[in-house]
Amino acid sequence: MSKKVLIMGGEGNGGVIASAIIDMNKKGLDEYELAGYLNDYEEVGALIHGYPVMGKLNQVNEFSEKGYYFMWAVHMIGHGQKRSDLYYSLNIPEDRLATIIHPSAFIADNVVLEPGVFVMANSYIGPGTILRKCVLVMANCVVGHNDEVGELCHLSAGCNVSSYVKIGRVSDIGLGASVLEKRTIGDYSVVGANSLLTKNIGDSVIYVGSPARLHRKIEE
Repeated sequence: MSKKVLIMGGEGNGGVIASAIIDMNKKGLDEYELAGYLNDYEEVGALIHGYPVMGKLNQVNEFSEKGYYFMWAVHMIGHGQKRSDLYYSLNIPEDRLATIIHPSAFIADNVVLEPGVFVMANSYIGPGTILRKCVLVMANCVVGHNDEVGELCHLSAGCNVSSYVKIGRVSDIGLGASVLEKRTIGDYSVVGANSLLTKNIGDSVIYVGSPARLHRKIEE
């Protein structure tokens, strides 16, 4: 019997994760089945891409007791601390976090995938890499070998992260951005769309451009 999944969030990342689950089911991969959403902005019973909102985010443990699994899809770019605070305030049982890998993605045999990881179609995750809890990797991304991507990070479609890169927790790599090898990115930071990061960056900063330069510091 398939495990019933509730997506925590809504359109956007939630819709992307939903579409991956639906496509996997069509291909005969039925470990998980989409049941609906937990969402704080839509009324219970409202439909998101044809699937019902079944409750609010803070009802996660109520649904866990009913046997549901969960995918974290809340993404507030540039507000990493707020994203982290919300996640941990909900006390989501880690053994109820689904891990969704689209079958067209390449995942090397010795990659470590922590609970809640999502990897979308046509992405590549190289050997020796670690994706921490609830990392979201969108379509057509390259994550090289021996990388470590911290929990709750978001890698936007088409980004390229070279090898021996360490990304702190709750950071964002923008659409089509590239990170050179052996670089370090701090916690709660953002590499902007189409940027080329050539140096190490710290916590709570936004870097943009090619080569990327400091755009501003992030203040929650």
